[in-house]
Amino acid sequence: MAERRCLNCGMVANALRFDLDQVPPRLRCTKCDEALYQQQDGRLLTRDIAHGRETVARAREKLDELLLDGWRGYYRGVRIVVGGGLIREEVLGQLRYYRERGVVRSYREDSPNRGAIVVTLRD
Repeated sequence: MAERRCLNCGMVANALRFDLDQVPPRLRCTKCDEALYQQQDGRLLTRDIAHGRETVARAREKLDELLLDGWRGYYRGVRIVVGGGLIREEVLGQLRYYRERGVVRSYREDSPNRGAIVVTLRD
């Protein structure tokens, strides 16, 4: 079984299985009571979801996979390379929806590169 280590005290707990409908997962450290899936180490996870001949549908799947990987890790957020076309517009629409649902905290263009988007998962 996978584990989740508390970045505050080092205690280990069993990791939760979850999907984007359950983000952020609710798991607290039994030692210090920190919310384990709200902890982050400041890093950004970067992936290109648009430049491998992806369809819009496949790019959307890759977006969801990337967000889940970010939540499963200790990343502060993710950086998504989306290009400047249809995939970018689809991703921006999906991120608006995810922000309303609390899956992501915020997102912005990675200025001056309009073809990349930086998403904050945790503060």
